[in-house]
Amino acid sequence: MNLMVRLKKVDWLRHRVKRAKIYREYFADARFMSRHLLDGGSSDQHREYRMLQLIHALEKGLSHRSPRAFGAAKAAELVRLMAGASPSFKQSTAYTMGLSVLPAWLAFHEDKSWGDADALTKGREFVESETATTTMRTRCGVQLIENRDPCRWRSLPIDEFVASRHSTRRFAAAPVTDDEVSQCVRLAMRSPSACNRQMVRLRIAEDEEAKKLLYETLHGTGGIDYHTCRLGVITFDARSLDFCGERNQGYLNVGLFAMTLVYAFHWMGIGSCLLQFGNTFAEERMLVCRLGIPPTERIGVGIAFGHLESSDVVPASVRRKADEVVSVLTNEPASRTREI
Repeated sequence: MNLMVRLKKVDWLRHRVKRAKIYREYFADARFMSRHLLDGGSSDQHREYRMLQLIHALEKGLSHRSPRAFGAAKAAELVRLMAGASPSFKQSTAYTMGLSVLPAWLAFHEDKSWGDADALTKGREFVESETATTTMRTRCGVQLIENRDPCRWRSLPIDEFVASRHSTRRFAAAPVTDDEVSQCVRLAMRSPSACNRQMVRLRIAEDEEAKKLLYETLHGTGGIDYHTCRLGVITFDARSLDFCGERNQGYLNVGLFAMTLVYAFHWMGIGSCLLQFGNTFAEERMLVCRLGIPPTERIGVGIAFGHLESSDVVPASVRRKADEVVSVLTNEPASRTREI
């Protein structure tokens, strides 16, 4: 028995080594986040995320149940960011969203004679000068949804649809097309997104070398039909994160997007398997570098997907009962928390 094997059998030493590794990974996370924080950069991508935050704030104020004057400073900052945008940035979704939400915000205040008249005039002049030469591609602000009947949604067999989904590692020979991926991603983009920052990306390995690297680095790829699957990772952009409390927000957004994407795939007859990304920070940076992923992105989860075969064998996993998962929190000791 060599020395390394003997040392691994020493419990106290093994525990300390494990904890040291945890600290190393969190310190690496801290360095990474502090380097790329939203308010710490001036790239077009930083600008876009900041604009999306401001747009979201204005939209939220416009839909308030009790209308009031609001958002003058945010609208002014949005105008400032847009006025300083480069010609190429003016083609971005965030820019056209700004040109859509600003008129809605201006009309809301002008209709009620609220706010500083000079500021409103400057805002109106900017919007009119820009919309005269820009084709609107995105509409935002607020909209009234009438005849919202929940029974219409309840008539869908959602229980059967959700219950029929399963992870699979077997895929038919017919490849999933880019058009099919795009259709499913459009549905996945309806997932909740922190302040509508839309920070998540699907990065698919295209060439054989990239696919092999991803397959050999990700955890849990064993048994996947390598030659018939498409393989990728779902990432988030660290430049979208605003303060220390958001250090895990990117992973949450990856999870929300990933699950909606998996359901969209299922709806299209495409099977999938989410692959845990339990790699070290150094391994992640290696993948980011070698696969050409933008260096400000972090990998949240891997995914393999392909068309479903006509039959499959999958684990018949037993799920917890609902009353084992749900409880009602009270301002009392944990022992008195009420189970549902």
